[in-house]
Amino acid sequence: MFRGLALILVAVVLGVVLLRTTDHTPSFTAKTSGTKTAAPTTTAPTASTGSSTTTTAAADKAHDPSKVAILVANGSGKTGAAAKVAQSLAASNFVLKPSTNTKTPASASVVYYAAGYQADATAVARLLTPQPAVQALPAALPVADLAGANVLVIVAADLAGHA
Repeated sequence: MFRGLALILVAVVLGVVLLRTTDHTPSFTAKTSGTKTAAPTTTAPTASTGSSTTTTAAADKAHDPSKVAILVANGSGKTGAAAKVAQSLAASNFVLKPSTNTKTPASASVVYYAAGYQADATAVARLLTPQPAVQALPAALPVADLAGANVLVIVAADLAGHA
């Protein structure tokens, strides 16, 4: 009887060793890439029926920073404020356009974005202290020329004081 138990034990150990050495199942690692943002939802009343219509826009995905052009504009009145903010963004690998001034003084710092660049503008805003608001580019641009930029950073006194 002892021989039978010993034989079973050896067979089990041998089976486990053989299974472990021949089983090369790759481990599963979940990877996520890019930045996901919630899709904005707009609800507007319909004139003819009085009911409302809800539209959901596709969420922006962040682009490779080396493909995103940023223009930093000084609206603070403090000389060199835009250049200092641009310099703080230089390490983030975004394409920086030469800094400029706003047409009129800015009351608050804002990061504006062109269509499709909301996620990038949000990423830029997170690099700044204090973190400015992020908004779509207005129809009336606060600068004379965007110079091909996808993201426009307006530096007001709040950012200029930290630059």
